[in-house]
Amino acid sequence: MWCAGERRRQLLDTMIAIRQDIRPEDCRRAVFLYLRPRPGYGVAGTLILALAALGTIQKICSPNPWTSSTFVPLASLAFLAVFFFVVLPWQATRHFRQNRFLAHPTEYRIDETGVHVQSDLGTTEIPWDHLRKWKENRRLILLYPTDATYFLFPRRLFTAEEWEEFRALAAKHLKKSR
Repeated sequence: MWCAGERRRQLLDTMIAIRQDIRPEDCRRAVFLYLRPRPGYGVAGTLILALAALGTIQKICSPNPWTSSTFVPLASLAFLAVFFFVVLPWQATRHFRQNRFLAHPTEYRIDETGVHVQSDLGTTEIPWDHLRKWKENRRLILLYPTDATYFLFPRRLFTAEEWEEFRALAAKHLKKSR
């Protein structure tokens, strides 16, 4: 059984050290996590897509299927499919290749005071109060200094215990984004 003083000392001693190893698939997954809507918006979007698909199927099965009103929902669904499954992954891979910072060996230290970064380009300290929120899925954690930019942390860089400690630190210091 831990007493309060021992638990506090353990939290203060928590320090996670990882070496950066970001891959193109990490960037693609981060884009989809970044774009993941809040649960309510996700349900609404799914319902709208389902209604559009149902309307398109109903129109195709009608006696006079191929009118302009058939092509609009078909074109919209095709555009969304190409955008989400071709364009976004291609852009994420391109951005990965353009990011020259990822070529430099970088060490991250995450502790109670924030995220500490060191590479051959320099050192920076990012206190928790300079980050706005965090978002996660089973493979990534994103830390947001603004609503539009994030730091990417793939789960594969952490041990299972370090991953849980990182999640606990992020939850303690930041607002979780759904």
